[in-house]
Amino acid sequence: MAPGLTTSTESCSPAPYGRACAGCSRAKCKCFYRSGSDGSECERCHRLGKTCEPSAAARVRKRKVRTPPPTSRRIEEKLDDLVSLLRSQAGEKQDAGQVPQQPQQYTPQTTPSAPDKLSPTLKTLVSFGDPLASAPTKTRDDPEIAIDTDSNVVHIFRSNSPGPRSFSLSPVYNDVSVHDVPDGTAEEQLATFRRVFLNMFPFVHLPPTMSASELRYEKPFLWLNIMALTTNRVAQQFAMGDTIWRIISQRVITEHLADLDLVLGLVCFAAWSHYFKNDKPFMTILSQVAVATAMELGIHNGGCKNLPHRSRSGWAVYRPNTTQDARTLEERRTMIAVFHVTSSTWTAYRKTEPLRWTPYLDSCLRMLSQGTETYMDIILATQVKCQIITDQLTCPSTDPSLGETGESIKRPSPFLISALRGQVNEIRQSIPEQLRGERILQYYLHSTELTIQETLFTKARLPDQTGLSQFRRIQDLDAIMRSVESWLTVMESMPMLDWPGVNVDVFAQFTHSLVVLFKLTTIDEPGWDTAEVRRRADVFTILDRLCDIIERIPATLGTVEAEGTSRMGLFAKTPHVLRAIKALFAAEMPPGSVVENSAMPQDVAMHTPESAEGGAGGVIVTADYHGNVEENTESFQQARDAVVINPDDFMVSLTDEPWLSDIFGSQWDMGVRPPEFLFAPYEVQ
Repeated sequence: MAPGLTTSTESCSPAPYGRACAGCSRAKCKCFYRSGSDGSECERCHRLGKTCEPSAAARVRKRKVRTPPPTSRRIEEKLDDLVSLLRSQAGEKQDAGQVPQQPQQYTPQTTPSAPDKLSPTLKTLVSFGDPLASAPTKTRDDPEIAIDTDSNVVHIFRSNSPGPRSFSLSPVYNDVSVHDVPDGTAEEQLATFRRVFLNMFPFVHLPPTMSASELRYEKPFLWLNIMALTTNRVAQQFAMGDTIWRIISQRVITEHLADLDLVLGLVCFAAWSHYFKNDKPFMTILSQVAVATAMELGIHNGGCKNLPHRSRSGWAVYRPNTTQDARTLEERRTMIAVFHVTSSTWTAYRKTEPLRWTPYLDSCLRMLSQGTETYMDIILATQVKCQIITDQLTCPSTDPSLGETGESIKRPSPFLISALRGQVNEIRQSIPEQLRGERILQYYLHSTELTIQETLFTKARLPDQTGLSQFRRIQDLDAIMRSVESWLTVMESMPMLDWPGVNVDVFAQFTHSLVVLFKLTTIDEPGWDTAEVRRRADVFTILDRLCDIIERIPATLGTVEAEGTSRMGLFAKTPHVLRAIKALFAAEMPPGSVVENSAMPQDVAMHTPESAEGGAGGVIVTADYHGNVEENTESFQQARDAVVINPDDFMVSLTDEPWLSDIFGSQWDMGVRPPEFLFAPYEVQ
């Protein structure tokens, strides 16, 4: 290379990467810009006398792959786009003179900043709570989302009262609108339900801050059940009960609608079904409908991947990537409540067995036992734990060796009885100190202990010559007696205002205690003093005292009975039921027994099977006003003020009530003759 060329090249600047001129690029040589040419001419083209032209296409470097922005940033960008769109739409409306007026006052319950404190230049209120609204762009007075377009901030809040809404996510909302309950009255009834009914069976958590109007909007079917239970007008109660049945038949059965509100309403309606019972019990049907609805909703397990579920509108929605921990505490509580109702139904009517216990239900029970949201969950969990123990003793065995029916109840071994007693003690010790005095927990603990102790009735006796086995037999009967006394003591201490909350399960426990007490009163056992039993707890005195309490409840609550109908409210017909049970007990007392402290205002006559058949020589066992039980001829049918048991719309045959007949019939093997009245036709008037 010539020295002059080298000097000339060294004074030039090399072209940047990918910026060589067309001539140098074709010649595959390095391109140098001439000094002072500002990159418009290279040294080679100048030396060769050619026009220096830039290359046609520059080489493009490979771009680096950028990582996607985080989810929060993408959401912010979408909200920014939404705000920009709303700002442009609002500007167009301002130009057209169609800017919607803003609400004058609004006080949200929980919000970072209320809409009236947003930027005064522009406030855009958007509600996503009602997809059925006729005007999607219409401003709502009760928004769920407030967007401040000046500061680009979105506020999510809820108002103190939802206010009237023309549409609801649930079609049941319109179904319950036929019953107009004033706001003040609804709040009082909701407070009564929290204080009286939920303490007996805490199947749902209703926060103290939730108003009746909020409950009606969020859970209209549950709201209707609560209003029906707590109203003091019997006619309105029956009307609401008819509406509840129409919703069940139309929405649940016909339209296959399934949501959490319907499940909770079914549980509530079944647990206190005796309020609405007319001629036949329906708790068994309701409990099975509740189970089917819960399974249709998919809350009976922990959740599976790609499992379709029902939305509040009833449509099936595909839910992907559902984990085992997807269930909310409300869903878990609801499923435990469904099990509670099925177990109560079995205890009361013995037609369907309780819901099968699964590992998922066990996990729900453990979670509720912690009481993280409310202490009432601990009460519900304790009730279910007691029911599980009771069901082990009362549910029929499914062992194929017992026959096709498999309905034989095996006699529990002493080891099993001891283990169950230990479980009851563990449950009692696990209850927090501040809850051990709760009356409802004492009900369930004493009832469970009574069920365990009752198995001693059928305990096998070992022959001996020392009399030790007979002494142990008396000890077993005394243990049963103490369990009955414990349960009845808790019942007698219950305030009158708490009686409306007694559900079917607690009433079944009461009748069970009465039946066991009657067995102890009439059992023929050497060394067992039945007179001492009646001195400690007389079944007839207890029934009289209970009738007196229940007869005073309507006046205390201000209950208004329905006019123009033969149907009576719960507390108007319950004394008749208890007096009928007393008459049945009195008819089964041994001849010559004296029923002390009888408060019946009139004689009670009970047909025996012989007299019911109308044959000659039939016998009527009567309990007169003074309680003297004796046998007489059929001439006693003409006795003054005799109450002949006849049918009516409410009191059907007690043979359809297994809480009485099944307990007598299945375990009446202690040497006492079976009560014939349970198997003979009778009537009550």
